[in-house]
Amino acid sequence: MERAYVRSVWTSRERYIIRVREQEETLKFLVSLAVLTSAVLVTGIVVGAQEYPHAFPRAGIEKIFENDRVIAWDATWPDGVEQPYHRHRYDMTGVFFRWGPLRVTRLDGTFTQNDEPFDIPWVFFQPKGVTHKEEGVGTPERHAVMIDMKDGAFETHDLSTDLPLAFPRPGVVKELERERVTVWDVVWQEGEEPGLHVHPKDTVVVFIAGGGIRTRDLQGATQIRFYEPEDVVFVPAGTMHVSAAETGSPRAMFYELEN
Repeated sequence: MERAYVRSVWTSRERYIIRVREQEETLKFLVSLAVLTSAVLVTGIVVGAQEYPHAFPRAGIEKIFENDRVIAWDATWPDGVEQPYHRHRYDMTGVFFRWGPLRVTRLDGTFTQNDEPFDIPWVFFQPKGVTHKEEGVGTPERHAVMIDMKDGAFETHDLSTDLPLAFPRPGVVKELERERVTVWDVVWQEGEEPGLHVHPKDTVVVFIAGGGIRTRDLQGATQIRFYEPEDVVFVPAGTMHVSAAETGSPRAMFYELEN
């Protein structure tokens, strides 16, 4: 049976109406696409501009001291305690005293979990701007002294002296060197005295092992102090003295701050 063929005949007016409707549909689609694109862009801008709290203080972290150069923190990552997202506003350095498993989650929800122990003490540096959250996920609980290094134009000191610099010197190990800080590992041996020296830069001292230290200044005044592990001391630039072990073999990390 032969298939019937029907020819459609459209008037000029009908063809015009069809074209107008097609144009309207196209316009509606383009408007919807523009609205969707704008919403995505605005959302991206809002997320990108979102302010996050500074990393410290938070659960498990207490301030040790603060001055115009640094903020020192006693930090522990409690097991199973949920932590907020935060942004590190300052370049940071410090030393880990105890390893513990830790999960670090990025803003996109992906995370890295550290279950492999590292050697203690572990000295580190982290640049400012890092945004994430860190949570303890087991025991032992990770523990550290963290040092925020403030931004700014800091005073330079006139060191008109013939005394040798505190570092480097024999027996002292350079543990880390970055643009903002150099870290020296110092052990005082009982009976040894390194001689008079000058600290040319503001310095944070974090004790790793305790003991007694005897210091003598240029005028001959002597002072004996006893330190425990994790004690933190600030030594201003321009300090001139000699230090020696009075009891035990104290050990400390010296964080020389760059201007």
